[in-house]
Amino acid sequence: MPTIIVTGGARGIGYGIAECFAQKGDNLVIADVNAESAEQAAAQLKAGGAPDAIGLECDITNREQVQAMVGRVLDRFGRIDVLVNNAGICPFVDVMEISTEVWQKTVDVNLTGAFICTQEVARHMVERSEKGERGGSIVFITSQSENFTNSMQGDYAASKAGLRMAMKAFATKLGPYGITCNAVAPGHVMTDMTKQHWGQPGPAEYIKTRVPVGRIGTPRDIGNACVFLASPQAEYISGISLHVDGGYQTMNP
Repeated sequence: MPTIIVTGGARGIGYGIAECFAQKGDNLVIADVNAESAEQAAAQLKAGGAPDAIGLECDITNREQVQAMVGRVLDRFGRIDVLVNNAGICPFVDVMEISTEVWQKTVDVNLTGAFICTQEVARHMVERSEKGERGGSIVFITSQSENFTNSMQGDYAASKAGLRMAMKAFATKLGPYGITCNAVAPGHVMTDMTKQHWGQPGPAEYIKTRVPVGRIGTPRDIGNACVFLASPQAEYISGISLHVDGGYQTMNP
């Protein structure tokens, strides 16, 4: 039975991604910096039908913690089929005011953390491939900010653009082992954290006029794209950035 790791999967987009994999009968690992939230999310996924789900505390910027997390997953399930690099932060500080420490933390979590997780999980996937099994899939959650930004998201956009290029580097290296690497770039998504903003009349009208499909995205919209890119049907797709934004970038290039 496939085993899926979702970093930052305790809430929001990450949890929606996990739900989509759970619905197809996969085992889930919620790796999150908050242990209690990770365990609660795993319990909810099991109650919702996942065959098995565990929550593990993991600071993805710490290689030793990532190695320990991967080891626990292999001890429990014996395999890792999919890694979804979802964990991320966005401080919203003006680019002329942001401190070096805040900039560095954004890059550490959004870019370096995904780099560390990919290296550690890919080593296992390569070993499986060398034994004649399908290597696996790695999905990087970037953002529409990989292509454009504003003064309040300079650190976030830089990290996400860098993440897209890191994905491409891993795709070229891991492809010969049957491991696909792709990115999903969400547009505007309604989560518990964003609903206070997008639920207001002004922002809601903005979505209707600037997103061609006429609605805001949901975490499961992102999850469905991840499930597809990790599936055997997408085994010849690697190195792409799939924009799941309702067509937003067609009107806002």
